Amino acid sequence: MDSKAWKLGICVLVAVVILMLPAPAGLSPAAWKLFAMYLAAIFGLVLRPFDEAVILLAVIAISGLSFGNIGALLSGYASSSAWLVFSAFMIGTAFTSTGLGRRVAYVLIGKFGRTTLRLGYVAAVTDLAISPATPSNTARTGGIVYPIFQNIAIALDSKPGPTARRIGAYLTLTLYYISFTTGYTFLTAMAPNVLILSFAKSILKVDVDWILWAKAAIVPGLVTLFLIPWLVYKIYPPEIKKIDNETMAQKGLAELGPMSRREKTLGILFVLAILGWALGSFFKIDATSVAVGFVAACLLTGVVTWDSLLSSKSAWSTFMWYGGIIGLADALSKAKFFEWLAKLIAANVNFGGIHPLVVIAALVLFSLAVRYLFASMAAYVASMLPVLFTIALVAKVPLLPLVFLIAFAAGYGGMLTHYGGALSPVLFGMGYIDQGTWWRKGAIMALISFVTTFVFGFLWWNVIGIW
Repeated sequence: MDSKAWKLGICVLVAVVILMLPAPAGLSPAAWKLFAMYLAAIFGLVLRPFDEAVILLAVIAISGLSFGNIGALLSGYASSSAWLVFSAFMIGTAFTSTGLGRRVAYVLIGKFGRTTLRLGYVAAVTDLAISPATPSNTARTGGIVYPIFQNIAIALDSKPGPTARRIGAYLTLTLYYISFTTGYTFLTAMAPNVLILSFAKSILKVDVDWILWAKAAIVPGLVTLFLIPWLVYKIYPPEIKKIDNETMAQKGLAELGPMSRREKTLGILFVLAILGWALGSFFKIDATSVAVGFVAACLLTGVVTWDSLLSSKSAWSTFMWYGGIIGLADALSKAKFFEWLAKLIAANVNFGGIHPLVVIAALVLFSLAVRYLFASMAAYVASMLPVLFTIALVAKVPLLPLVFLIAFAAGYGGMLTHYGGALSPVLFGMGYIDQGTWWRKGAIMALISFVTTFVFGFLWWNVIGIW
């Protein structure tokens, strides 16, 4: 039996076993059946016998044929969350196809990249600058930013193997940690962020928009981002300290040629999108409306073509499985599954006498520990976040800080391993760093990120009234 067959068999067996058991006291049979299908979907996301989109479509189809109510299961595809992620992926496609992301990087390298350490900060600023429009770490860092800095390493005779430590290893680790940090700094910078907020809304009744997320994340995110290049420089120092940055930047910009009309138009539209997201609450404009409007404007102005957007497989695939998991989770919530789970936890776990900050810290650290078990950020978010949020609800901790800290940890938790997210195998696969070093340095950086987000988060949230 091939691996795909036995993985699929496990998913089916999980659903069958749950369905054969009677519904627990206090939970309706319909909710129990939905839970069986949701759990099968989670196992599918973890084991991946097929792509995520295929798994979710199959689960929805089987659920609809077996239990009815297909409209509720498909409601996730009408969710603004799914459309926000989809539109942001399309915006990322525009940055890649026009070359604007590469141009920004080369300009910054020419002006500020005179030393290796400063080059690390250039990488941070570049990734941060385009992160609001690229919800895929793989597309942003792996497809736009890292190739530029990898070419710098190769030009300086730093290749995987004996010369890796000259500068290539430093740049690889630095960009890896930067990507997961910029990923949680903006709501639209990493696809799972929106899914996390979908769970927060359905389980905790906490509603967070783009600007509130940015306000909450900007200080802890920027502090962590400021520390990363310097910390990596200290714990894994490069051999090369100075660089002929101007020559490299001139060569890169020469290859790109003069700034095109498409790039200029994209730059203007991007600034307008940032303003729309930032001022959306003031003008009563939804973040998804801004994102969809951005994509429409790119099409109407010729920045991208409809054919190029149709070829963006990752965007369509993500939309299909995001909409599916959101629909299943919403159906579970409406069936009062999470209310039942909260009552069950409250009846068996006593949080009395424990300070809320201790509970929050324990939940965040637990969320980091279990990341070693997941080779997919999507599977981790879909399976663990509802449980963590339900426990938080029972423990009666401040919900808004809890949501942000858990969401941020979902991002920087990817630093721990070489399979923590889709970007992980891309950068690890370059061969600049061995697995042992990757895990050791990743553990250090994840714990530092935990401290910075926790300490600077609460200090900042006191100032702006979130805590």
